[in-house]
Amino acid sequence: MENKYINNNQAYNITGFPEINSQKNAEDIIRKLKLVIEINSYITKSLEGEEVQKRILHQLKRLLNCEASSVLLVDNELSRLKFAYLSKDEEDDTLTDVNLKIGEGIAGTVWSNGTPILINDAQNDPRFSNKVDKKSNTQTNSVIAVPLTVKGKVIGVLEAINKKNGSFNSFDLEMMQYISTQSAIAIKNAELYNMANTDGMTKLYTNKYFRERLSEEWERSIRYKHHLSLVMLDIDDFKNFNDTYGHQAGDRVIKEVAKIVKSGFRSIDIPCRYGGEEFTIVLPETSLQEALIVVERIREKIEQMSIEYNDSYLKSTVSGGIASIPDITTKDHEEFIDMADKALYHSKNTGKNKISVYRQQMESYDTSV
Repeated sequence: MENKYINNNQAYNITGFPEINSQKNAEDIIRKLKLVIEINSYITKSLEGEEVQKRILHQLKRLLNCEASSVLLVDNELSRLKFAYLSKDEEDDTLTDVNLKIGEGIAGTVWSNGTPILINDAQNDPRFSNKVDKKSNTQTNSVIAVPLTVKGKVIGVLEAINKKNGSFNSFDLEMMQYISTQSAIAIKNAELYNMANTDGMTKLYTNKYFRERLSEEWERSIRYKHHLSLVMLDIDDFKNFNDTYGHQAGDRVIKEVAKIVKSGFRSIDIPCRYGGEEFTIVLPETSLQEALIVVERIREKIEQMSIEYNDSYLKSTVSGGIASIPDITTKDHEEFIDMADKALYHSKNTGKNKISVYRQQMESYDTSV
């Protein structure tokens, strides 16, 4: 006799898969398995961590018919669990500063013991913490949380929140556990990929990565007629600074400028170290006006920067240039770089500590829009 168990009035066989007792039931299982295959396809085709995780979470919502899903990753330096990716984009900023201690809440408990948890009455469960609900102004009623594990170590937690119809069941948990395995692999692959494409000093992307991504974004912009802006920044008088304070001080300035550059842009933007004291930022689907506002804000932050170093305070400024499609036309991405570079050197030659815009078919450049 086949081993079975009952959960929420649904029969399951020993594998955890629901028994196929109707055509509708069979069609639902086939649909879910197709979604799982799609998720696996995303993972094998891309090394872009955020893009893959966002797609996984979107498909997970469809697969389990739930309101939200999220990936929390362990911050080893802070020893905290932090939200890394969310299926609801509007919650990205809201939950940025939310973190959980080991053993805190459902996710913190999963991090602590490495065991999945399925709850259909979260508000009355003693392990539940309402920290996230208060911050996001939501209510968690049901949740599945499973560990993300790499080589036996828990690196994070995958969550599905609030089943829309009925309760989470064992089949949902089986699917979550499979997807968590794939998601952990994707996270590790993306981490290794980013290490290979990240500058050691600044933690920004390398020049090689910049050129590869710019080429892709340029082609996409031309094909779909999307906005694309390219920014080049250069630290002013950096040679004189190095000669005065020494190379260690110069390296410190580069690192601090890079921090400001990295923190000033969206997750889809591509901040890179072009070389030496020069930086580039690729801004997909960003108009000239939008790029100017953001870059001017970055310039002002760098101007206000004060770095304590050997009983002194180091100050620096940057000059920048912007080229933007479709305000200009370019034959390829290399010409696009050249235009932004010319705008940068216009800033250098006309007073420094300013941002200039490349204007096609003009002998001079202008900061006005």
